[in-house]
Amino acid sequence: MINEENIGSDIRKPNMLEFTKDLALAVADFYEYSMAEANILEDIVGKDTVFDMVVRRMPTNKVVGRFERDGVKYDELEQRKYLINAGLEQVAAYFLEARGTEKLRNYMQEVQGVENTTFLDWVENISFQGDVYAMPEGTIFFAQEHQLRVHEKFEEAQVFESLLLNTINPQTNVASTANDIAQVANKILLEGGSRRATSPQSSVFNSRAARIGGFTASSNVAYGMFYHEKVGGTHGHSYVMLHPDEYSSFKAQSELFGNKVCFLLDTYNVEEAFEISLKIVEEENFDSFAFRIDSGDLLQQAKWIHDKLQEKGYARESYVLVASDDLTAGKIDVLEKERADIDKYLVGTYVVNPPKPVPGVFKLAAYKNDNNNQEVSSDEENNGWILKGKLSEEFSKATLPGIKQVYRVVGEDGFYKKDIIAFEGEDLSEYLDENDTVEELLVSIIKGGKQVYNFPTINGISQRREEQLSRFNNIGDYEILISSLVLKTQQQIMEEHGFYRRN
Repeated sequence: MINEENIGSDIRKPNMLEFTKDLALAVADFYEYSMAEANILEDIVGKDTVFDMVVRRMPTNKVVGRFERDGVKYDELEQRKYLINAGLEQVAAYFLEARGTEKLRNYMQEVQGVENTTFLDWVENISFQGDVYAMPEGTIFFAQEHQLRVHEKFEEAQVFESLLLNTINPQTNVASTANDIAQVANKILLEGGSRRATSPQSSVFNSRAARIGGFTASSNVAYGMFYHEKVGGTHGHSYVMLHPDEYSSFKAQSELFGNKVCFLLDTYNVEEAFEISLKIVEEENFDSFAFRIDSGDLLQQAKWIHDKLQEKGYARESYVLVASDDLTAGKIDVLEKERADIDKYLVGTYVVNPPKPVPGVFKLAAYKNDNNNQEVSSDEENNGWILKGKLSEEFSKATLPGIKQVYRVVGEDGFYKKDIIAFEGEDLSEYLDENDTVEELLVSIIKGGKQVYNFPTINGISQRREEQLSRFNNIGDYEILISSLVLKTQQQIMEEHGFYRRN
């Protein structure tokens, strides 16, 4: 126990653990650095490489309902058919702005005990000078299609692994979950997950990703400041409980917001709060107002509110009904189908915390051969590139080798027909019909360490998502092809390492 009278300047102060630009390259698994040091010792540093970021299999994390077992309720999950790409803008900023620092060097030397000065010099001067190709945010993509392709020296590419994955995977997850909700409810969707986020930074990422996925607005002030968007929020249960009664709390809210007031009904008793709120509406002569219901049987409450207001002569357009309470796409779908007639949904917990993560990985796909390399491979026909792919006895964890592009085939009617994962520049004629056209999903973002892509607004990204979704006839049965040449190369790698031929 510290005696408050004896507190001095030497007391240990709390650490906010703030994420800053100078800290960016330290957000890494130490193995990202130890591999670089090992390459320096082995004198193989600086090999040109190509890395892919890819989701090898779709996650089973789409909430479609609930079930009960032994008195415990569980979310019913199904495997996703597709994902919404998100997080690229922040990742591009890392590539363009993150740098090695003297502070990082000192940590490696003084705490990690690294003595190799060549490595320490490299740590202090890291900067990305390579190329990045990626799917624009809002792009619909499928398993085994890489979202991002990085061309850079091995060490400079590898050190970004953690930053890429912990930025793109969560935002893609939230955007896809938000899209689930947007697909079942053509209503105003409000993201309110700041209190449920895993960190202060993730709360901002979540707000951004939810907007990409189809949400109308956020309640997060920091997000609003970053993107100059107005955010929402009126009051919570604590505000009601602070007052001696609901009347005084509702009255104060009505004086602040006028006819934009939203009465939160479930702090104590929904029916009593409803009557109190209508008393204030009549006293203030409001011609418009709103209610929020946040717990209990939302369907029953919504229908009761509509019936009561109709009995009292209020026109439907005079009021707005907002629902919250740990909503999922499944719950909202039921409310919509049962005609709860809810105007706005405020969603927090489940949109920002999907039940399972998106399992994207960052894997080597190729590296450039050199005179000192003794590996036997078909690198001559690949312009000196050694093509690589991760193998596994669990084949779904394998990755595709080589420098690849994802090609989206568009039919004569303008609808998407199929995607083809093939080598960059590969002849696709055997997969195409006469009037098909092809779109390359990965576009140039950074060239030689310089930005070459104009990042769209959040609204523009969400519009891309909507436009792409409108061009799938049946997205659940959409065809994904891997070119025979890519599969042949993967098979060669498998045979080189003793794997049986794939059926």
